[in-house]
Amino acid sequence: MISIPVFWLGIVLIQVFSFKLGWISVIAPGPWERVILPVLAISVPIAAPLAQILIRNIDAVATSPFVAVARAKGASYRQVLLHHVFGNAILPVLTIGGVLFGELLAGAVITETVSGLNGLGRLAEQSVRFQDSAVLQAVAVLAALGFVAINLVVDLLYPLFDPRLRQGGRMPA
Repeated sequence: MISIPVFWLGIVLIQVFSFKLGWISVIAPGPWERVILPVLAISVPIAAPLAQILIRNIDAVATSPFVAVARAKGASYRQVLLHHVFGNAILPVLTIGGVLFGELLAGAVITETVSGLNGLGRLAEQSVRFQDSAVLQAVAVLAALGFVAINLVVDLLYPLFDPRLRQGGRMPA
């Protein structure tokens, strides 16, 4: 798999969308214009593997016997896709998405610097530069809490998509 460094993608996005196309202003951008390119720079490298995993899981689940049974009972293709296939295919994507949240935090440091934004990434970079260990520890704790919170939310979302997990921990008969 080819990986594009976040800082390089950020610079390319600024070059293309600001200088070549003129769609996003570099000088005095609006509040929404300011965050479009950094969000793209951070999310594009992570979105591709997640989409690939989702497509593979949809293909795998669509060939399962329970999908054929649902179609044989008269369910439309859309109903089967939304109620049976998607719920089972999204679970691995949620898991990997929660783990990749750490990569989002790591990419924020470089992306904020390239884009000239002030955030936790810039605060971490400045605390390293000025050797402020207390602030750096606080940023690390906040990042760790965010990572744990995202993974907790992912675990709490599982029962919404998988009916086997809604039974309160009892094994089905």
